[in-house]
Amino acid sequence: MNVSERLAQAGLKLPSPINPLGSYRTVSVSGNQLYVSGLGPFEDGKPIVGMVARDISLEKAQDAARLTMLMILACVEQACGLDNVRRCSRLTVYVRTTQSFTQHPQVANGASDLLLTLFGQENLPARSALGVHSLPMGIPVEIDSIFELNG
Repeated sequence: MNVSERLAQAGLKLPSPINPLGSYRTVSVSGNQLYVSGLGPFEDGKPIVGMVARDISLEKAQDAARLTMLMILACVEQACGLDNVRRCSRLTVYVRTTQSFTQHPQVANGASDLLLTLFGQENLPARSALGVHSLPMGIPVEIDSIFELNG
């Protein structure tokens, strides 16, 4: 079963891919590596905003990370087609949160669990999850990623 079929089987739909908000490419290909710029969560075409642990619960933050991963996958689909992707090899998850919050890895699981569903345990990426004071547009989560293309 290919990635598109697994996505459909999970009952998930990709959002419309976002256009760059500045002087950069959303997706850049180099050899068999696909680099995706830092992206954030959108719902109904609008960014989700708020600070984790102040305005947004852990569960909502995990959902924001999942929505961010869906946006990343939409951009990958637009750039080269999801079925041309072997795996995600690296994630960096930035969580906009209060100073005392320490559950960054649990927030990142919202994105990683989606990758687990689509690519399997053996293809989970290396990952960092860290807290930051500010993110663009006031979003709670930003994720940049690297994917490996087939062949």
